[in-house]
Amino acid sequence: MSRTLFAPRVTATTVDPAAPASAWLKRMRLPLEAWSGRRRLLVGCLIAAMVFIAGANAWIAADLAGVQAGRTAQSEAQRRIAQARQSLAQLPALRRHAAAHSTASGQSAVTLTPADDVRLMSVLAVRSGVTLLTLAPAMGSGAGSDVVRSLHLTVQSDFLHLMVFLRGLSDLPVLVVPEDVTVKRGAAGLLVSATLHVFAELVPVALTPDLYVDEDMEADDEDVVFYDPFLREAQADGDASEAGSLRLAGVLRDRTRGLALLETADGAATVERGQLVGNDRVTSMDAISITLTNRLGTRTLALTEAS
Repeated sequence: MSRTLFAPRVTATTVDPAAPASAWLKRMRLPLEAWSGRRRLLVGCLIAAMVFIAGANAWIAADLAGVQAGRTAQSEAQRRIAQARQSLAQLPALRRHAAAHSTASGQSAVTLTPADDVRLMSVLAVRSGVTLLTLAPAMGSGAGSDVVRSLHLTVQSDFLHLMVFLRGLSDLPVLVVPEDVTVKRGAAGLLVSATLHVFAELVPVALTPDLYVDEDMEADDEDVVFYDPFLREAQADGDASEAGSLRLAGVLRDRTRGLALLETADGAATVERGQLVGNDRVTSMDAISITLTNRLGTRTLALTEAS
């Protein structure tokens, strides 16, 4: 006995995993004219969103609306308000401290009059070495603790003693503020006229060990050197004669720097742009000349001429 087995025929379909990727690539490679309306709309919206985001970031970074500047100004204003409130809170203690020191030193019993102002200015002028030409009271202002007296003076001096006189105003027992200072050069020296405002109620407090003194500020103040702008023309002529001994002997330049050879009264010297030669500074340089600048002005030295 034989049996025949019939197996059902099954057809297996093989799925290619790369098919979806190839289909997407094919769709991406379609030309623009073959795109559907929906696809064009989606791409346009995406581009618009990217442009908007980039523009918004640029707007915020550049602070075109001034938001960041406004926040900075607001923070600075709040900081100043906090400092002002702190100073205002400390004001009563400072007033008590000043009143206590004034009472201890006997300054509260001293009341200066306009005659005392004239006497103080006269003594300061003598100590400073200036010649007092005129000294007359002027119209003041204010009343009570805000009274301000004025003096108009005219002095004759040189620049050094004038600076001594002006710096001596800070050592007076009252606050004296110069205003409308006019300085003219005459045959016998400097002629100075000014209006001095005397704040009679503002007296200095004597320094005590508990008061803060900045030693660095005092050291810097001692190192201050004042330049006299009223030097005689003879000194200027001396500078000109010293500068006249310079002669340009050669110039060596490339794209980045230059070097000039100068003949001076002390011998040959090589200089670069920005260096000093006596009282002159090399401000510019080209292939055939250099430019020197000092307080008298600017001049040019060429290879074929001597200054």
